Amino acid sequence: MIVPSGILFDLDGVIYQDGVLIDGAKSTIELLNRAKIPYCFITNSTRRTKAGLVMHIEQMGLKTEESRVFAASHAAVEYCRMKNFKKMLLVVADSEMKKDYCSFDLVDKNPEVVVLGDMGTMFNFELLNRLFLDIMAGCQIVAMHKNRYWIDSGTLKMDLGAFVSALEYASGKKVVITGKPNRNFFMLAARRLGCPPNMVYMVGDDIYADIGGAKSAGMNAVLVKTGKFNENLLSNSKIQPDYVIKSIADLPRIFGII
Repeated sequence: MIVPSGILFDLDGVIYQDGVLIDGAKSTIELLNRAKIPYCFITNSTRRTKAGLVMHIEQMGLKTEESRVFAASHAAVEYCRMKNFKKMLLVVADSEMKKDYCSFDLVDKNPEVVVLGDMGTMFNFELLNRLFLDIMAGCQIVAMHKNRYWIDSGTLKMDLGAFVSALEYASGKKVVITGKPNRNFFMLAARRLGCPPNMVYMVGDDIYADIGGAKSAGMNAVLVKTGKFNENLLSNSKIQPDYVIKSIADLPRIFGII
């Protein structure tokens, strides 16, 4: 029987899909609580504050707390504090996100750093060119993640990664990525659990961002066949999870906590 020191869960596609809990999510979390196995929800979501994420989860019927949520945007805050950035241009779809960045001087012109989240349909040439000019002027660009795509109401949609790649190609400079699949993001999450990475299990639906990122940090990885799971991607990928399960409902069997 496997006894993990801690478990990291992706949210969208693993815990819930389209605003509804995936079958077995609530019962699995309840079993972990009873077994006193530490866990944390990690996400590349850039459209909600930490409080907003907790509210979103609880509205679906799963009780949690802010200490159990770690998002790419929070890693961006930690990175910018470490670099002692002061003047920041925050490019996010939801102005509520500014609450998580209140310790910085949020400006519209001449920033030291630009922090970029997913803008969805608000991405256009004008915005990308403005960011390109900031990079060329010496400004550091920090992207919250580099996801390729996501699923909304059953439809695939381009994610932030494509626009980050466009900025890198045009400028010839690297954008700092703070969320998945960045190795440091997983290491920070493991540190929050107080667990050595090799005793942590990452549960995700994305073979690249979740499984690949966890493996780069020396973690174990469990791929679920919900959310954005794609059989062809798994078959053709060099990234191999330790376990592949139908959904989060099957996770307790791996750990013998049924």
